[in-house]
Amino acid sequence: MRFLNVLLLISMSAFSQMSDDPNNWTVVTDQVMGGKSELEADYDQGTIQLKGYVTTQNNGGFVRLAHRPESISNDIKGIKFMAKGNDETYEIHVTMKGIKWPPWGYHSTTFDVDSEWKEYYVEFKDFKNNSYISPSLKPKNIRDISFAGYGRDFDVDLAIKDVSFF
Repeated sequence: MRFLNVLLLISMSAFSQMSDDPNNWTVVTDQVMGGKSELEADYDQGTIQLKGYVTTQNNGGFVRLAHRPESISNDIKGIKFMAKGNDETYEIHVTMKGIKWPPWGYHSTTFDVDSEWKEYYVEFKDFKNNSYISPSLKPKNIRDISFAGYGRDFDVDLAIKDVSFF
């Protein structure tokens, strides 16, 4: 698949609490740095379906659906969403403002999916800091939020809906 940094041009009514503009959701893969992972995102009736694969070939190993919120209330505690998928572990990445290098400077947590819809409430206090130079995870410091497949070879099959802050 060609270099993939594709804007999702979809109606995002289910994501209105995070973005009123569907152009703010982006598919990104490790191909931006020479990797071989692939990801496609389709939207249907309020659900985004992510399909592809993560491969560590050529020093790769990630795919993600990213969103850069315009503003976030300092009172929010985390991210709420519904998800189902292929019995895999996925990650949520939060990149902080001001972090341009190293590219792995983010906070993350994992969630497991199976074939049934499940509602997730993920509090920011439960995220792990993956860089010693990243600022603390406070709502005012958030640059973008991503749903990611990361770090190992596996097929991606993840459905997400009803994403919001709480």
